[in-house]
Amino acid sequence: MDNTFYFLRHAETKPDRNMPASKWVLSEEGMRAAEQLAESDIFNNVDIIISSVEEKAYQTAAPIAERLGKDIIRIWELNELDRDAGGFLEKEEFDRTVNFAMTNLDKSLNGWETGEHALERFSKVVDKIEAEYENKKILIVAHGCVINLYFAKLIGKLDEVNDRWKKTSFCSWGAVKDGKVIKDIVD
Repeated sequence: MDNTFYFLRHAETKPDRNMPASKWVLSEEGMRAAEQLAESDIFNNVDIIISSVEEKAYQTAAPIAERLGKDIIRIWELNELDRDAGGFLEKEEFDRTVNFAMTNLDKSLNGWETGEHALERFSKVVDKIEAEYENKKILIVAHGCVINLYFAKLIGKLDEVNDRWKKTSFCSWGAVKDGKVIKDIVD
């Protein structure tokens, strides 16, 4: 207990209409951004690095882990809101579906997981991680929707989660200690 959590949104991805969004990887710019993040001193003091099982999150965490000589624990419950059943969506339809998911947390559109379910899944695993460690600094590399849902829940602003998501860029990060946001993920 008494851990400090750093939540990092993955770097920019390379959309590929031939594979599910959960399988997308970082773009060249995303790879550069992940390397630059590792070269900065932002996460030098982390004890544990955890990422979702989605490759884009792992690729964002990898340069930091390599620089610090740490392993990466991968946990599927940290994955993004499940959107693979909906197939590839062009940007306009994707944005409309995210908007729907973030403003209707108990409903699904285009076969996506509900925001409510994703938040429950994400919150439970963060609580489990909290219970497993004591006085550690833990970096969690995950995704824009689930991190924003979690932060919005902590600050009591679930009704603003869609606006928060729109303001969160790739590689944005925030921090939580004792269930309280000490640095917001929103830029």
